[in-house]
Amino acid sequence: MLSCDLPEDLVVEILSSLPVKFLMQFKDTRVSLLSNDTLEVSSNIDLSPFFLEEIDMLVIDGPCNGIFFLYGISSERYYGEEIVLWNPATRESKVVRIVDFRRCKPLQFEVYNLSTDSWRVIDGSVNQLYGIEFAMFPSYLNGFYHWMASEYPNITMSSRIRCFMISFDMSNEDFQETLLPPIIKDPFSTDEIAIINDSVSLIVEYFDVYIRWYDIWVMRETAVERTWTKKFKICLHPIFDKMLEFREDGLVLFQDSDGWLVVNDRKTQEVRNIAKYEISDLSHSIAVSYTETLVFLNEGNVIE
Repeated sequence: MLSCDLPEDLVVEILSSLPVKFLMQFKDTRVSLLSNDTLEVSSNIDLSPFFLEEIDMLVIDGPCNGIFFLYGISSERYYGEEIVLWNPATRESKVVRIVDFRRCKPLQFEVYNLSTDSWRVIDGSVNQLYGIEFAMFPSYLNGFYHWMASEYPNITMSSRIRCFMISFDMSNEDFQETLLPPIIKDPFSTDEIAIINDSVSLIVEYFDVYIRWYDIWVMRETAVERTWTKKFKICLHPIFDKMLEFREDGLVLFQDSDGWLVVNDRKTQEVRNIAKYEISDLSHSIAVSYTETLVFLNEGNVIE
């Protein structure tokens, strides 16, 4: 009789080549074998059933290790907003907290543990005069989450002293600050942190009535310092309303003011429409590179 004992790395390689639906049949018997397997997946789904109450606005962040963060805002909920974790691969969602961010003073950071379904305050949280901005692009890379941040002279936050990048190390659970490059600022410029071609990058957007352009800076890290290098510039007509994603193949995805998703090839300068969606003044589009995970949200709800 042949032995059924196979090396673990071979088992993982075999399982990673199997369809997700097939693997899901065995989630109750060998969950440990599935925890690190990832496959490509795409889906269209109504996210509103994930929340306990009807929501008026939805903010999506991530993914981080295949899990999306959903933040639902409701005009009827005066005491806070719902935070939901969502795994598209397993179709699971889980409400992990209802919190009032508007009253979250002093500034406090907490880590959620999925296995124990509990929150823990991080010791030595950041300076109370810091303001941390919501990330408009995916900004997680190699165990670090990165945000744009500002320091203010007092708690009124009327005018900022400086801008910088703040990073959270998920392994050591501490924060690191990084100076930004010497960019030229004006009232019509915005800064965003993004991950481009597996590098932490800074996107500086400038615009006027005639043109919109983006300066892209890439961070290089050594054992002693972090430095920024300006890599390229993208110039577009102002009709291209919002940048959505930089692809590794050199394509940049935009959304124009009419709702078209537009691809710009930086090498050939070709611009072409690929799809159109209905948009409104309250709509918000994001584009992410998603790698599936079979991590299960303990006692989460499954949306068929």
